This record gives sequence, C-alpha cells and structure tokens, in this order.
Amino acid sequence: MKKKLIFSAALVLSLGLAGCGSGTNTASTGGGDSKPAETKKETKAIAEITKHTGGAWNDSIGTTWVHSAAIFENKGKTPVKIGETQLNYKGKDGSMLGTSTMVYSVPSVILPGETAIISESTTLDGTTADAYAETTFNFSFDNTEEDPNVLEVSGTKGIAGDYGYKVTGVVKNTTKEQQDDVRLAAALFDANGNLLGALKGSVDVGIAPGSEAGFELSYPDVPPEVIKNISTIEVKSYGWSF
Repeated sequence: MKKKLIFSAALVLSLGLAGCGSGTNTASTGGGDSKPAETKKETKAIAEITKHTGGAWNDSIGTTWVHSAAIFENKGKTPVKIGETQLNYKGKDGSMLGTSTMVYSVPSVILPGETAIISESTTLDGTTADAYAETTFNFSFDNTEEDPNVLEVSGTKGIAGDYGYKVTGVVKNTTKEQQDDVRLAAALFDANGNLLGALKGSVDVGIAPGSEAGFELSYPDVPPEVIKNISTIEVKSYGWSF
C-alpha cells in the first residue's frame, strides 16, 4: 500500500509540471487568449543626396579651383542629423585630385520630407581643370530628437557681378530664443531645376526673437560659366548652438 501511495504522488507531481510547461509555451507564441509581448519599433533614419554638382576652372593666374554642392533630403519618418561630410575630388583617370573635410550642411538637422544644402570650393594643386571628373560625398547621419531651429528667410535676390555671384535677403528669428550664430546657405538652380552650385555664410550679429537681419552670401566661388544659367534660388537658415 505504501508503494502505491508513493507512485500516485509522483504521478500527480509529474502531471503538474507538464501543465506548467504547456502554459509557458502558449504565452510565448501568442496562442490562446494570451496577449503577445509588445516590442519597441525603431524607425530607420534615411538621408540621401538627391542632387549634386561639381565643376572646375582655372582663374586668371592659373590656379585650379573646384566647386561642389549637394542637396540632402530626409526620406524617412524621423528627424535626422547630418554629421561631417568629406568631399572627394576625382580625376578623369580615376586618381584622387584632393579632398575637403569638416564640411557641414545647412541646416544640420532635417525633418522628414525636408532638405539641407552643402557646398565647398577649394584649390587643386598639381593639376588642371580639364583633369577633374566629379566629386563624391562621404557623410554620416543618424536619428535625432533635436529641433532643427530653422529660421525664416524672405526677400532673396541673386546678383551677378564682375567678381562672381552673390545672394542677398532677410532672415527672421521666428523662435523664442536669441540666435547668436545664424547660418545660411543658398542653392542655385537652372531653369530645369538642375543644381549649379551653392553659397554659404552667416549673419555677423545675433538676432533677438521676432527680429530680422539682412544677409549677403558670396562665398564660396562658383564656376564662372554657370552664373549666366542661374534661374532660381533656395535659401536655408538655422540657428546653430552647441
């Protein structure tokens, strides 16, 4: 009789453990009436260069210059921050004619569906303008929760002169904070919407909330031959801070 009781107790314990194991498996697979565990969905950051241009020329004293510009577009569903961009100047023979580093976009934070502008001009040593083929862009970006701190731009005007091209206009501080470092960039397009180049600069003085200041952009130099083809201008501005 004692052996039968021990066997019965062991059988009951075995069935109880089996029942516990069955319940755990059902919960993990979402079977029955159990609610599946919620997982955090991460939104992928997507930033692409949608337009770019590059051109080289020789100035009056024979120095070889190259100008490059690009438009970044946020094609994702979350704000992105563009990091440092490296520009690589490639020759027609596949060689590297030069590079530029620590180039930053305006603005640095791009909201979904919005764009930013980047530009640079530099000299190329030991080569000629005819040797230049293209500029490639190496850049980094990531999700961010930062405010782009975009400011309002109006009254823009392009002026072609004897010493290059410049863009003037007015920037207004539409934020609630004093903006002490206001940065701007102007993308230059032809009548078909092709990017020809871009200028960049800053406002020399801080701008109080609700106030505005005039600006003039003439840097960097763009290839002289594209100036006559400039048809439209797009200016971006933001307040930079640490």
